[in-house]
Amino acid sequence: MTKSIHQSRAILEGLRKLMHKAEAEFYQKPGVTDRFKVKAAGFNCFDVVERETGKVVTQTPCFGYSNAYRQAIELDSTYSPLSIKIFGRALSNWALRIGAILTVFAFFGSHL
Repeated sequence: MTKSIHQSRAILEGLRKLMHKAEAEFYQKPGVTDRFKVKAAGFNCFDVVERETGKVVTQTPCFGYSNAYRQAIELDSTYSPLSIKIFGRALSNWALRIGAILTVFAFFGSHL
């Protein structure tokens, strides 16, 4: 084979590997993958990004991939999906719903 055909086959093989990797990541079940991923910010700087929302979690970029990956692992181990804000929002929503249901029952009960 000529060198150009050999190079094109090597490039296509690399693209096939990337495609299979991306396809496997796409079909993974939610919650199975890590919550955070490391994204390049340029000039050996990396950011830790939340997968679902795409928000940058770190205040300053980490220098070096290993430092950013270590920080992503640490954040993933300490991440708690239940926060005070979420709990307060759920509690107020349920209080409003129960209040509305009791108001409807009181309204219909007073007319009977």
